Amino acid sequence: MRFSVAWLLCLLQGAAVAEVPGDFAFAIPLASSGPAALFRIDLPQAVYEGVSRADLGDLRVFNAAGEPVPHAFLPRTVAAREKRTPLRLPFFALRGDTVAGVEGLDVRIERASGRAVLTINERGRAPARDAPLLGYLVDATAVELPLQALLLELPPGSHSVATRVRVDVSDDLARWTTLVADAPVLQLEQGGQRLEQLRVEFSPRQARYFRLAWPGVAQPLPLAGLTGEPGEALVDLPRHWKEVVGSAEPAGEYTFDLAGQFPVDRLRLTLPQPNSIASVEILARSRSNDPWRRIAVATVYRLGVGSGEVVNPELVIAPTSDRYWRLRVDPRGGGLGVGTPQLAAGWVPHGVVFAARGGAPFELAYGSGRAGPAAYPITTLVPGYRVEDAGQASPVPIGQAITGSVRTLAGESAMRTPVDWRRWALWGSLLLGVALLAGMALRLGRQLARSPPQQNGPDEH
Repeated sequence: MRFSVAWLLCLLQGAAVAEVPGDFAFAIPLASSGPAALFRIDLPQAVYEGVSRADLGDLRVFNAAGEPVPHAFLPRTVAAREKRTPLRLPFFALRGDTVAGVEGLDVRIERASGRAVLTINERGRAPARDAPLLGYLVDATAVELPLQALLLELPPGSHSVATRVRVDVSDDLARWTTLVADAPVLQLEQGGQRLEQLRVEFSPRQARYFRLAWPGVAQPLPLAGLTGEPGEALVDLPRHWKEVVGSAEPAGEYTFDLAGQFPVDRLRLTLPQPNSIASVEILARSRSNDPWRRIAVATVYRLGVGSGEVVNPELVIAPTSDRYWRLRVDPRGGGLGVGTPQLAAGWVPHGVVFAARGGAPFELAYGSGRAGPAAYPITTLVPGYRVEDAGQASPVPIGQAITGSVRTLAGESAMRTPVDWRRWALWGSLLLGVALLAGMALRLGRQLARSPPQQNGPDEH
């Protein structure tokens, strides 16, 4: 029994040997400079072509001493927020009776010869020029983007303004919807200190007209200028692309091998002949023996227009790391004709952050049939990092490392799935324990069989 326990411990100890670069198939040197404690890299195409796991669990970062250092994956973002330039907007003063307010005004804008003429009527008559200022009409007809704020500009010398405004929107100057019911507007100075609130923010909204107004008892707001702030735009990040040529299969089908596990979320299909159009079904699978699963159904085309061509736009799909792809063409359109289509897969690379512990140079090792996931959560590796702030500046400075050329370590031998000695050791110890118990039971049975029966004493009366 002691021998079996010792044998089990030896096997488990052998299975828990620390990882070294030689355990992996390939490596890429990482050039880092500067005093940063953390560095970032974007995974190159070669990594996706060399890993054995779609979740990139067989990826490590080693220092010059061959020691693994902590690493984490950044949250994947496929689009970035981009601020747009504020736009100057024309505005018109609205004057009338303070009791009726701006709701009592009939406002019209007539456009002719590139000019806008504002007509204001109050109960069928034009208000007097010296009538109280009730608000402003903002002309946003030239703006083709949703606005998320109005930036107010007060006349020079306006150092004591404190009021509240309401913002309404309309597309026809007749029906108005309130965006902001009560927003503070301030510009105060006292003892060299300045308090200012001249930005009125609201949910992004595209409208032809905006209207500023305030309660009748409030101080009228003098306005020297007004700027509209467009909402932020979501801009697709640049993608890496890999293009492969398909191989024809029977019945109008074509297969493609990306030779890697890329986080694909865009597809481009190039038809072999001009003036072609077809309805297609796109399928994918991870391994060559897996069943195909549908990814998308689309209409693809390549049409000549003058001296150029018009082709179908990129296909947006849910991210998938499948390696094998199939194009199934609807035969009712006559197929694709002579030639083979091309498939281009696009993806946004993963970002990896690692700690610069130990000496440089560092290297990224990948490709192993034995290694399992070892990445930290990004919130553990980067103090103060919040997942909801992905894409913004990190609370801890992160330097940028540069990836070099791929070099082979263990090569294909590292990709083979090794014998699971831990599993076999556990099964072996279990079977050995059962055998020992069986032997002990058999031995005890034999001892009982050889023992003479006990003699009963004389009866006592």
